[in-house]
Amino acid sequence: MPTQHNAPNTLENIAADLMALANDLAQGKLRVGNRLVEIGNPLFIKTKQKITGDTAYCTLSFQAPLRISDQEETAMPDRRPASKKSDARLQGRPPEGKKIKKEIASLWKSVGKKLEQGQVPTPAEEKSLLAACENYCLFSEPAWHGEWLRCTTILREALACAHRGDLPTALAHAEEVNRLTKDCHKKHK
Repeated sequence: MPTQHNAPNTLENIAADLMALANDLAQGKLRVGNRLVEIGNPLFIKTKQKITGDTAYCTLSFQAPLRISDQEETAMPDRRPASKKSDARLQGRPPEGKKIKKEIASLWKSVGKKLEQGQVPTPAEEKSLLAACENYCLFSEPAWHGEWLRCTTILREALACAHRGDLPTALAHAEEVNRLTKDCHKKHK
């Protein structure tokens, strides 16, 4: 989907771009610049709409693994595998990833203390923590992405149990999140 248009900005043109994107996705493909690449099922998807002043905003983002076919390799023989440095955004190394990771650590520490004290986290704390976890998903590396998703699922379950008033189960899930985090850090650092 192009980021800049030669055509005038109209709702009809936006709708046409979105329909073209939808048609490509339905075929398991994504247009990146002038390339049409094959992709797998998304690892995550996020839509965000907001109003600021007199302006409405809409953002759609998702991350999907590439499926490299023999045809694509033949069609682009000069294509080299991406180096770790050029692929740093997906490796979780950029400043935004570190910032989100620190935010998660701070929020999780606060939520964890509340659970240990037998208190339910506030809705604002829950929302902030879950949003930060979702935002960090883009920076998870393939080697530990599955573990990240498992950990965030358990974290969500801990929050859901706390919200229902089942604090012992919420605390047990929180302890599991802490254990998984330590194990993952040892394994992948």
